[in-house]
Amino acid sequence: MKTWIFRSVALVMMLSTGVAMACPVSGNDEFSRPPSRPVVQNVSFQASQLFERAQQLETAAASRDRQAIAFERDAENLANRARILRNQAQLVSLSDRPSLVALADDLSERASSERSQAAEERAQASELRVSARTIRERALSLVRGNGGGWRGRPVAPSGLKTAESTI
Repeated sequence: MKTWIFRSVALVMMLSTGVAMACPVSGNDEFSRPPSRPVVQNVSFQASQLFERAQQLETAAASRDRQAIAFERDAENLANRARILRNQAQLVSLSDRPSLVALADDLSERASSERSQAAEERAQASELRVSARTIRERALSLVRGNGGGWRGRPVAPSGLKTAESTI
């Protein structure tokens, strides 16, 4: 008898929640919202955002340069240690020489790897600076008024200059 009551209560609860979920009445569903319109920003706000992004890219480029300097410093340290090991290998017995030379070769290889990582970091820093420069140029063109057209298309200058530029 108890299981029969439990089953009927569970069935009623399942059916009532299914009906409630089928018809949303709250104000946060997709059907009751008006269509969203794009936010129009003024040119100075867009330019300041572009300048801020360019500054972030410059900061990232400076960080990459610092990492490259650290890689170069480590590579120079490893190369010096390898040179010292090779010099010491000449002073030890013939049985110990191959292990010291192998260790020096390993250090030289690591130094080469550190130098290549430094070169990659410098290349990435250069790319970031180029991106920052183009973003700054875009911001300046927005501020000057010759780049604020629809989707980045340049706006034709007003007045007599328009006729001169089309002739």
